[in-house]
Amino acid sequence: MGAPRPHQRGFTLFELLLVIVLVGVATSILAVGVGRGLHSAQERTALSNMVSALRSARVQAIGSGRPVRAGFDLQRRQVLMAGHAPAGWPEDFTVRLNTAEGLGAAFEFYPDGAASGGNIQIARGERRWRIDVGWLTGRVTLKALP
Repeated sequence: MGAPRPHQRGFTLFELLLVIVLVGVATSILAVGVGRGLHSAQERTALSNMVSALRSARVQAIGSGRPVRAGFDLQRRQVLMAGHAPAGWPEDFTVRLNTAEGLGAAFEFYPDGAASGGNIQIARGERRWRIDVGWLTGRVTLKALP
């Protein structure tokens, strides 16, 4: 006769279903978090592109000794500046520019570091930002609004 087998216990159907439900809940929570992270990264990239284009225009004006314009194509949702590839923003961004009269949807930067001045108001859902362009210093700043 052989040796007696130790009692083997398996998982019940209830335990297996419970594990499957927990894995499903964890996966859905992870998916929501990843989606929010991608959404937030897209916002940061678009805002960064706008600020970078404006700051680059200022640097180019100072370096070249000539005025440089950074324009915004509101129909195509792009920031335009000579010598740089257009940078876009998401379709659900609402962009409103307040610029100097006669410039249209553009900011002009001058060789002495000054600028035409103004601001860009950006909204996406409940989130709001403002990019300020100082007329005296040409300084470009980004602020999240409450």
